[in-house]
Amino acid sequence: MCGPFSTETHQIQEVISLPRRLRYWTRIYTRASDYNAKSYQATKGMIAMAEPILKLGSKGEAVKKAQKALIERKKYLHPGTEDGIFGPVTQNAVINYQTDRSVGNNWAFSFPLKVDGIVGPATWFRLTPETVKKGSKGGGVRLLQEILKHYADPQLDPGAIDGDFGPHTEAAVKAFQASHVDFDGNPLKADGIVGPKTWAALWS
Repeated sequence: MCGPFSTETHQIQEVISLPRRLRYWTRIYTRASDYNAKSYQATKGMIAMAEPILKLGSKGEAVKKAQKALIERKKYLHPGTEDGIFGPVTQNAVINYQTDRSVGNNWAFSFPLKVDGIVGPATWFRLTPETVKKGSKGGGVRLLQEILKHYADPQLDPGAIDGDFGPHTEAAVKAFQASHVDFDGNPLKADGIVGPKTWAALWS
């Protein structure tokens, strides 16, 4: 039907349906808020990772990146197995990696991992930490300081575990680099910068 009556009917329908839409968007907003709160607690002190969540069946470059990091930490995957396919072998490697860093294990520190075989934000944070150097602050620096402190070697002592990359932490990093090699057996560059090779040697 056309004319003013149909327009008025349409307007009435709009008014009637509005509360339902509001309730719908309220539910969406509430769920998003709950999710964000949980995500914040799970990754508290970490830098947000841009990597996707990986699990059994995942494929692509992100899987290759995770596999390479597992290989470089030795013990978890054999060299040459970075095929970009998250199969049972990779899943088991992730589980073993997470177990070594789960609650109750020495290598958990302040960033314990849930043993679920899934590479989410917390596992990415431990597996591929951001590069840190003098002046850096945050969870990555704290993890670094905790690992160095765990060696109980005066030369590797970073000082206070405060998440602040100061001169004591830099000196400890340089001392570590001067006495360790990378995955390929080459001496680490003692520059005080903690990038992928130094993180792997630190067994992050």
